Amino acid sequence: MAYPLLILRIKKGEYMMKKILIISLCLLLLGVSIAASAPGLTQQRTQKMPLAPTGTFEGNIGYKRQGQNATIVGTISGTCEMRNRSGRFTGDWATENRTGTFRGGFGRHILLGRISAMVNGTERTLPIVGFIRAQDNQFIGRFMAPVGPALYFWGNYT
Repeated sequence: MAYPLLILRIKKGEYMMKKILIISLCLLLLGVSIAASAPGLTQQRTQKMPLAPTGTFEGNIGYKRQGQNATIVGTISGTCEMRNRSGRFTGDWATENRTGTFRGGFGRHILLGRISAMVNGTERTLPIVGFIRAQDNQFIGRFMAPVGPALYFWGNYT
């Protein structure tokens, strides 16, 4: 008779531990939320100083990068806003048989954006992700979308 009662006490103890753990986690999350929203505790932010508030760019798109017997498949042009380690861009792209627009931003060497093209009379937009490097008024990078090959791009910006 004492054996089933012992099991009941152990199960009851495990239940209490779980309950205490859940209550502790809820109180911890509540405390962190209150501390983060308190007006006296503001997070310090560094201000980015713009290098060139507005500019333009033009370049090429290809299967191989510049200097490696590049196969150019199209051109790109547009405007950009450069900052110390980031920027935003909007522009147009054109190949032999298609045209479209693209827009996005980059931080450090990571590029994120969207590319649009007309397909059978309907505008289709795809996300793009890639890498970019800008130096001495020149840029080079590579981007990829969920559909199609990963392409290189390079050119000049002002």
